Amino acid sequence: MTIWIVLSWVFVLVLTAINVFIFLKLKAASEQMMQMAFPGAKNMNEAMARMQNMMQGMNRGPRGPGMGGGGNRDAQLRAAMDMLKNMQKGAKR
Repeated sequence: MTIWIVLSWVFVLVLTAINVFIFLKLKAASEQMMQMAFPGAKNMNEAMARMQNMMQGMNRGPRGPGMGGGGNRDAQLRAAMDMLKNMQKGAKR
């Protein structure tokens, strides 16, 4: 009976190690994506603040039918295209 207890704890430890490894890889990938989207950001917090400011800027203005109001859609599209261009420039480096 004790061999099964030991084996189960070894199994738990192996799965925990795999989980931590995958988490660290995903964290590194998310930081890399934020760095590509906001190239001038010094750290993840600054990149997140820029993203939140950009999203707040998109949400301003009168709301009409659809996703946003009148000219607000054009501003959202321009901001999205600029972000895409910045990401493509970062990927080519």
